[in-house]
Amino acid sequence: MFTPLAVSQLPPPARGRLPLIGHALQFVRGPLHVLQNLRGQGDIVALHVGRLPIYVVNSPQLLHHVLVTDAGSYTKGLMYDRARPVVGNGVATSEGAFHHRQRRLILPAFHRPRLRSYSEAMREQAESLVASWRPGQRIAVDRAMHTMSVGTTVRTLFGTGIDNDTIAEIDHCVGVFLKQIIVRTVTPGFVESLPLPSTRKFEAARKRLKTIVDTILDERLRATEERDDLLSLLMAARDENGEPLSHQQLHDEVVTMVVAGADSTAYTLSWLLHELGRNPAIEARLHRELDTVLGGRPVTFDDFPKLEYTQRLIQETLRLHSVSWIQMRRTIVPVELGDTRLPVGAEILFSPTTMHRDPDLYPDPLRFDPDRWLSPPRREAFQPFSAGPRKCPGDHFALTQMAITLATIAAHWRLVPATRRKVREVPAAVLRPNRLPMVAQARS
Repeated sequence: MFTPLAVSQLPPPARGRLPLIGHALQFVRGPLHVLQNLRGQGDIVALHVGRLPIYVVNSPQLLHHVLVTDAGSYTKGLMYDRARPVVGNGVATSEGAFHHRQRRLILPAFHRPRLRSYSEAMREQAESLVASWRPGQRIAVDRAMHTMSVGTTVRTLFGTGIDNDTIAEIDHCVGVFLKQIIVRTVTPGFVESLPLPSTRKFEAARKRLKTIVDTILDERLRATEERDDLLSLLMAARDENGEPLSHQQLHDEVVTMVVAGADSTAYTLSWLLHELGRNPAIEARLHRELDTVLGGRPVTFDDFPKLEYTQRLIQETLRLHSVSWIQMRRTIVPVELGDTRLPVGAEILFSPTTMHRDPDLYPDPLRFDPDRWLSPPRREAFQPFSAGPRKCPGDHFALTQMAITLATIAAHWRLVPATRRKVREVPAAVLRPNRLPMVAQARS
């Protein structure tokens, strides 16, 4: 029941609203700056994109209600509506009972025994990368991590039967999509139908990715031999009625995994290597741990419990450089959040990145300090993979890949900044560096 006298109708608008366009221009020019400033304007603040109000939730406690306690009162929201025509109706974008079914079917593919199996492919990809480097070589680390991450995702999904040219095409298609999806979220829908160069490039990438995935699926569905990869598990999965995933469902889940997994892991690793490059003392502690635990041998899945500092480095990178910087939900029933009442259809936005940089939650938040994880924060104040029934099912997959890749690189190389230019954050589909040139130095 609502209590009208105790609950306000709607939250206040953010400062700086302009006629007709609202806050759209400010947001497009500097979305992270806008969202960070909103944290001091209230637990919930209305950000207007044209006439559309989007309610930004700043309070970790209220966000916990949205994601966990009252998760059934929300669907995914506007950003996912714009992504669905590209990635399909996979677990990241589907809703309701269909989402619940899809999640139950794919979760076994990410259980611990499977992660152990995947870790071998992860290490092979990382070893192949570091073996290609030479002392003094200038490396575009962000691109190197992205190419490696796409390769790892594809090899884990499809096994070893995919050639490098196909992986490169997938890498290109994913990059085009993820650079444009946020812009599409905050622009009117009719813009997508205009014959703009960006629109044509986007459509070409979407069609090419669909063709590649469908071709692989058709070949695998005709094959008779058994394979030990993630796609085989998805093809063998059955729901409570004994029904498998349809061809379209398989397609959507594969595209979702490629798109969702590649960028997040790649750019988290990029930011981590960036921080190591400008913090030699922290890098030296990592090297000491790897030398002690591994003793010169390759890292394995069973080493993770002993790599405590390595894991803290990853956690701190996920906090300071939360690549999943913006997420959305939409109310499907009237809801009360604190002193605010929101109607059906209200668009809700939250930013893990700005929450993780809130000085009220993390002292000296812009300082990269892995040791802050010796005393972890409250659960609701750290959301790198979201929470509740829509938490990313591949979170442990990503953490495993990051640990293996970091250990493999740092066991052989130091990566030092190649320029004094400031590395800027680019808030596209994920929060990526604008460029990250570094020089490889062999460890003595």
